[in-house]
Amino acid sequence: MCSSKARYLIFFQYFGTKYSGVMKAPIHQNVLGVQNYLEDALRKLRPVNEIAVFISSRTDSGVHALQNSAHVEIQRKEGNMPFSEQVLVDALNYHLQSEPISIIKAFRVPDTFHARYCALSRTYLYRFVTGVTHHSQIPVFERNLCWALPTQHFSTEAVQDAAQLLKGTHDFSTFRSLNSETPLDLR
Repeated sequence: MCSSKARYLIFFQYFGTKYSGVMKAPIHQNVLGVQNYLEDALRKLRPVNEIAVFISSRTDSGVHALQNSAHVEIQRKEGNMPFSEQVLVDALNYHLQSEPISIIKAFRVPDTFHARYCALSRTYLYRFVTGVTHHSQIPVFERNLCWALPTQHFSTEAVQDAAQLLKGTHDFSTFRSLNSETPLDLR
């Protein structure tokens, strides 16, 4: 009997205040990324392969995610069947219970699936509070969930006009690193 390997697409959410972002950070850093905790939780399932999580969309330090996704390959010991999707979700949530990270759902996917390159779309939500003169004027439960714009002259129309500039296909090659893995920067 051979060992069983399975690739999973995992959907997860997190409250990002305490993290350096979603991407893995070097272990010697004081603040780690969400990916560090996901990989630690996956290692606790005792796979026989080295765990590597591939995130579909990046977030920066302090940014939250209502839903992000990643893929991971898990190879179990010989004679063990791959985890069912629900068992994987429950086991990961058990190991993540001390963190503000939650696995929403998981799906088995083909070995050719890649969370970053197979993503069909990405949606970002930005929340602003206007008309405040100090951060303390924001309701306590909103303070880590929005940005304060201390101005009386905020124009929703100007923001919508600016957002129109992002619609369509654009060349973002100027914004990538020199040794980027991405073959094309048209989006």
